[in-house]
Amino acid sequence: MKKIAFFTTTRAEFGILTSLIKGIIHDPELDYLLFVGGMHLAQEYGSTISEIRDHKFKISGTFDYLLNNDAPESLVKSMGIALWQLSDIFSKFDFDFICVVGDRFELLSIIMNAILFNKPLIHIHGGESTRGAIDEQIRHMVTKASHLHFVSCAEYAENLRKLAEPDFRIFNTGALAVDNIKSLPELSKSKLFKDLNLKTNLPIVIMTYHPVTLELSLSTKEQMENIFRALDAYQLQVIITSPNIDTGSETIIKLIKKEAMKENRYYYKSLGMVKYLNLVPYCSFVIGNSSSGILEVPFFKIPTINIGDRQAGRIKHKSILDTDYRYESIKAAIDKALSSKFLKELNQMHYKFGEGDAADKMVKIIKSITIDQKFLRKNSELLENCYE
Repeated sequence: MKKIAFFTTTRAEFGILTSLIKGIIHDPELDYLLFVGGMHLAQEYGSTISEIRDHKFKISGTFDYLLNNDAPESLVKSMGIALWQLSDIFSKFDFDFICVVGDRFELLSIIMNAILFNKPLIHIHGGESTRGAIDEQIRHMVTKASHLHFVSCAEYAENLRKLAEPDFRIFNTGALAVDNIKSLPELSKSKLFKDLNLKTNLPIVIMTYHPVTLELSLSTKEQMENIFRALDAYQLQVIITSPNIDTGSETIIKLIKKEAMKENRYYYKSLGMVKYLNLVPYCSFVIGNSSSGILEVPFFKIPTINIGDRQAGRIKHKSILDTDYRYESIKAAIDKALSSKFLKELNQMHYKFGEGDAADKMVKIIKSITIDQKFLRKNSELLENCYE
């Protein structure tokens, strides 16, 4: 029996992993361990470990490393603590693979332990691009450490080949997000609106805005003020969720709390995957710079107003309206998102990230892998190509 160790530090990556973990649970040849840390354990980010428990997943261990400060030196020290705590986990538990998602800086402490403990690494959502954030660098660092890649579309698979990853390591499975959407427990509109204190007679918008870690031209405060000013021009109910912890997140949270004092503004540290995905179909649009607006929201043919450069480089559906940080640009995108002509155009839009069978494909691939020297040794393919 192959045993896969999953590590999760944010609500977003846990939401993605849910269907894969369920697929492993139902396969007699596979087993899993689940290690939970970071923002999942932080009250100011919603204590989302409770959502994991709601799914009835067995939590094998936790690693609590955040210093609850978004200054660069605090984040680096947090990673040092994580590196140390994770070494205890790697020493104590036995597993065959490690599985991680995406591009968060917290992954680096996991990756370092994986390398030193000689554990093969599965990476989900490699080959993508976010040019406005440090996530771009981290994602490619994780790619070069990883032994197996599950990507969401052919274009991202090709990007991995350009990074000198060989074909035998790359599998285009589609996105797990589609599996989650299709298997989602359905909440009635009345219950959902009651739980979130929403009115039925006003349009709804979800806003999630993360720090743009490589943006130098406009401060985080100015970015947020322009978004709120644009939203204030319309009669909308706006649900705002917390950002990830990055440099600048404390500024965003302070501004959100101030905004939430207005009428028809609601602040939830985390909606949770079930409520979030049930609410999206009732939204007029989502706004911000979250990867969810790029990956999941287009499945519902709901507009996404994508602000700034954080998601620059990703493959985007017609439903995604890119803007800069100016009030005028954001307001023009809102006008288009609310137009009946644009919404009608989205009805025929083809979704690009799979059909909802990613977990089944991943389970079969993991079961087929032989962990031998060819699989474990990275970069030998690149060196061979250089000498040809």
